[in-house]
This record gives sequence, structure tokens and C-alpha cells, in this order.
Amino acid sequence: MAVTAVGESAAAEAHPSHARATAGLLTVMVIYGLGAPVMKLISAPPLVAASSRLWFALPLLWLLCRVTGRRVTLAMLRQTAPAGVLFGMNLIMIFAALQRVSVAIVSVILALQPGIVLVIGARWLGERATRWQILWTGVGIVGVAVVVAGGDPHLRGDQWGLLFAVSALLSYTGYYLLNRRHRADLGIGSLEWMLGVTLFASIFVLPLALLTLSVADYRQLGGADWVYLGLVVVMQGIVGHTLMSWVHKFVPAGRSSLFLLGMNVVAVAAAWPLHGERVTLLQMLGGVVVLGAVGAVIARPASVTVEVDYAG
Repeated sequence: MAVTAVGESAAAEAHPSHARATAGLLTVMVIYGLGAPVMKLISAPPLVAASSRLWFALPLLWLLCRVTGRRVTLAMLRQTAPAGVLFGMNLIMIFAALQRVSVAIVSVILALQPGIVLVIGARWLGERATRWQILWTGVGIVGVAVVVAGGDPHLRGDQWGLLFAVSALLSYTGYYLLNRRHRADLGIGSLEWMLGVTLFASIFVLPLALLTLSVADYRQLGGADWVYLGLVVVMQGIVGHTLMSWVHKFVPAGRSSLFLLGMNVVAVAAAWPLHGERVTLLQMLGGVVVLGAVGAVIARPASVTVEVDYAG
């Protein structure tokens, strides 16, 4: 059942130019890249940080929808439920992983996402990748592997951290594909979509928080934690994810996921001053390879829209 978002102007959902879509993806790349190092600064337990991030973002998104005249219906919200559950699961896993392993390790595991998207995208989304895109996706993944392999051998982590990082990869890939499929197929605006996703993610983490946390756990959010949490909520939770949802209406998932490989370079670069995770020359060379792969795809612009038949 198609759902029409009321109040979103035609211009906001009009097909963007290649330059505008690319600018949106590059902005998301930087925001997402800075997100992991900032999350790692939060000292509170993972579920405390994840639930607080969602519960603070939810009223802000609702307020933005009201101020901008968007009408949110129950039918619309139901469409966002599966993506919201995966989104909440991913957030918990990413916070948990960052408290046990380095930003670089998390980055290289998440860098496998474009490969998974390319495999699934052709069958499930009706998106067929070009040989050029497949080639440079492979090059980009290798580049991210070099970024991690060339790092300080002492900056690794434990097996639980690796398990959390893999879980973050799988849950985010699922959310990413659902985001693309529903944003391309349904008339739900990007802001309304993120409101619904955040709502169901908040509902998903609520019983976990009630069963496992106490008031004392939430008191572990110190003074500096509130600053970092605020940055994550506004920049990544609202600006970054809403912009990515807008992009997903027009750009094939395989193409956008390759752009986002660059966020791993941003993350590793930011982790040096923030966490003392020193960047070596080999890592810098790997970063050049990743950004070069992204640039190669930009150099051969595909149409920013794709006709996909989701019937049945």
C-alpha cells in the first residue's frame, strides 16, 4: 500500500541533479565518518548511550515534522517498523563494539557492506551494478583493509568486540537495504521516515533497557558525555540519517554504499586526535586508494534514479 507524505514540497522530493546527489552523499560520508570516533568518547554503557541517543532524537524529529507541516499517520509509521528494529539493533551493536575494539577495526568490518549490497541489490532491489562499479567497490574494500592492517598492532580488541562489529554490519546492511527499497517505492518523506524509524528503534531498546539497566546506569552519563551525545543526536541521528534517507529515494544502494566507504577514512583520521589511534603512512596510502575508488565512480555518473518494480 502506497503512503503519501503530506506537506513535503514537490521541490524537496524532485529528482536532484547528479551534482546535488553527490554533494548529499559526500556530506553523509563526512558525518558518518565522524560519528564513530565521537560515539567512542561516550563513557556510559552501550545500552545507556544507544537508548539515550534514540530517546533524545525522537522528540526533535517529531518537532521538526510539526514545524515543517508534515503529517504523520499510523499507516505511514507501520511501513517503518522493520527498518526501525534493525536501526535500534545496529545502534546498540555499534556502541558495544566501539567500547571493545578500535575505530579502525570497526571500520574495516563495516567496509564489507558495499560487497553485500552489490550481491543482494541486483536480486532484491532490481539494481544491476556495472562492471566499473563492481571493480571499484572491490578496490575500495581492499583500500579499507589496508587502512586497518597498516595501523598500530596494539589497537585491536577482543572477540566480543569483533562479534558486536559483525552484528553491527549485518543489522545496518539490513536497514540500509530496507531504507532504499521503501524510500524508492513509497511516498514517505525523508523526515517522516526517520521519525518512524527512530520511534520503532526506541520501542525496540525500551524493554532491553528496563530489564538490564537501572537509574544508576544512566547516571554514568557524565558532563562531557552529554556534549558528545548531543553531537551524535543532531549531526548523525537527525542531519546525517535524514539526508541519507533523502538520497536513498534517488540513488541505487550499490552506488551510495560505495561512496560511504570514504567514511571509514574519515573515521580513522578523526580517531588519531580524539583517541590517540595513530595513522601510519600505510594507512594514509590505503585512504588514498579508498577515496580514489569513490572518485572513480563519481567520474562516471550514472542516473540518480532507477526504475524498480517491487510488485509482489
